[in-house]
Amino acid sequence: MAGHLVQAHTQLYNVAVGTTTYKRGEYIQPVVGPRLSPVANFTADEIRCRNTNGVSPKTPYLSVKAGVEFSVVWRHHNDSAEDNMVSPSHRGPCMIYLGKVETNPDDIKWFKIYELGFNKDTNKWCSDVARDNHGKVNVVIPKDIEDGKYLLRTDLLALHKANVVWGAQFYPNCVQLDITGSSNKFLDPPPEFVSFPGAYKSDDPGIFYDRRKDKGLNYVIPGPKVYPPTKPT
Repeated sequence: MAGHLVQAHTQLYNVAVGTTTYKRGEYIQPVVGPRLSPVANFTADEIRCRNTNGVSPKTPYLSVKAGVEFSVVWRHHNDSAEDNMVSPSHRGPCMIYLGKVETNPDDIKWFKIYELGFNKDTNKWCSDVARDNHGKVNVVIPKDIEDGKYLLRTDLLALHKANVVWGAQFYPNCVQLDITGSSNKFLDPPPEFVSFPGAYKSDDPGIFYDRRKDKGLNYVIPGPKVYPPTKPT
């Protein structure tokens, strides 16, 4: 039974910048406890990066240019075709945040740069889309931010038990980045900044949610709006 549960869970396995793929765990902060276990108490420090750190002193920073495509890859244990990122039952949204490094991790101001929930046309959640892409999700590092050292926070949210309070399962991880080449200013309006812990509440509609009853049709992704905002078409 324990092995089955572990196979259901997930971790941030590696990252890539453009066509350069980095090894397992490079630039990714280590987690506290079992590396595949979710965070159920999203009012605890572990909701930040699945550890109690702000910055991991032993984890180097990956130098990236603002405006580049950055890829994150979730897996169970390895990069084989048989080892997929998460159980098909653990369906839900994906979110990616940036937060500029501060001495006190409670002072980090996080803003969301990516989200994907449920697509009514394809009947797929972000977890399904990522599974179809061998665990990979791509995001562009925003150009209109400030240069500096950042934590890129990935968040996969499994909703299979979210119909009860505290039943939602979060799988956060953090990558340490040194971002250069930005415009060194935010757009107007600027990002909506949040704190971790603090950004999520137990009664948020995207966290306390009956996926089987609603089938994704009225789902609201938790957290702030994505920055930069999508331009009207």
